[in-house]
This record gives sequence, structure tokens and C-alpha cells, in this order.
Amino acid sequence: MIELSSDIPFLWRLSVESSEGYCSVSMVVPCPPDTEIKDLTIETSVLSLSSDSSRSEQEETLEWNQEDINLFLKLVNQKQMSRNLPISDTVRIDLTDPDIIDIIHVVAAAGFGVAFTSYGLLKESEGYYPLHNCEIGAAASLNTISGFKSCIVVDVEDDDVVCVLLEDIDVREVDEYDRLSRHDLLLVKRGDILHPEFAENKVKPAGARLH
Repeated sequence: MIELSSDIPFLWRLSVESSEGYCSVSMVVPCPPDTEIKDLTIETSVLSLSSDSSRSEQEETLEWNQEDINLFLKLVNQKQMSRNLPISDTVRIDLTDPDIIDIIHVVAAAGFGVAFTSYGLLKESEGYYPLHNCEIGAAASLNTISGFKSCIVVDVEDDDVVCVLLEDIDVREVDEYDRLSRHDLLLVKRGDILHPEFAENKVKPAGARLH
């Protein structure tokens, strides 16, 4: 169990993955230098495509920015609320908890992933289903060509919304793609964002009204 404070920085480690400029992204929690405990490293499935040639040739360590921290804390608080746990000023997290590790994957994807366009991947939703909240950190679902899939909203700009997928999407019907995987980024429109219960239940939520 780790108690977060300003004295314990969270770091990203970008390691060379391929000659095409891709770097694997890991989270690192440094331990105090006066201890024999090794730094804690959590590998993610996220690949960063570097525009900097030097980054693609050597390992790089970056401190989490404020957007990373805000998204992480928001998702952790949401998870605690879903478990009926009290929200306190000091955040205590278990970095072995699968839910916390998944949140770290989402934050890494939001910060380093490359968003795929959703053209041809989504079914028409606007006007058929109730609109859902588009704020950053909101759980949502998308009506894809392979069914309703859950996601997390990580960026909003005007009508454009970037989501981190929480499920794979089988897109073999679309020539441009093989498959979109869990923790990939997808660029969609506000009208595509649906209530998360659509993905969880695979049916229209009870009480939801069509437009």
C-alpha cells in the first residue's frame, strides 16, 4: 500500500521498442535512495510513437504532468465510490490492485497513445440513444460494428472526444484495420458517447428513453 504525497513522484519510463520509433511505456515509483528497496515498475501495454529521433534510440524518464495526475486521481476516486469507500484528502492506493493497474494503463494511453479515427467503426447513435456526459474521466460506451464497447473519456475539444477503449473491437470488416485492442485510443464525436450501461448489459438500460 502506498500513500501518495508530494514527496513520492510518479514517473514514466519510455524504453526503445522498435526501430520504427515506438517506445514502450512503464510507470515507475522511485523508492528513497537511503533504502535497499528497488524502484517499483509497472509495465503497460501502451506504445508511444516518438517524433524525437533521440528518444527512439535511448531510454527516457519523465515525471507525470498535472493532466496525468488529475486523470489518475479522478479515476481512483470513482473506483473508491463504486466500492462505497470514503473519499479522503490523502489518497492511499494498492499498486498490486488490478483495478489500479488498469487505471495506470488508461492514464498512460491518454498521455502517450496515438488516437485512431473511428471512421467505419461505429454505428449511427446520435438521435437513437440518450446523450451521455463527455467530461474527462467519464465512463462511457460506444456503439461499434462489433457491439457496444466500454471506454473512458480522456480528452474533449469542441465536438471531438478521445476515448481509451476498455475492450477489444473486432474490425476485420474494415480494410484499414486488423484489430483495435484494449487501451487503444479512438477519436469520436460527442454524439457517439453513450451511457456505460449499454456496454455492460449489451441492451438498452431500463428507463432509458429514445429521442
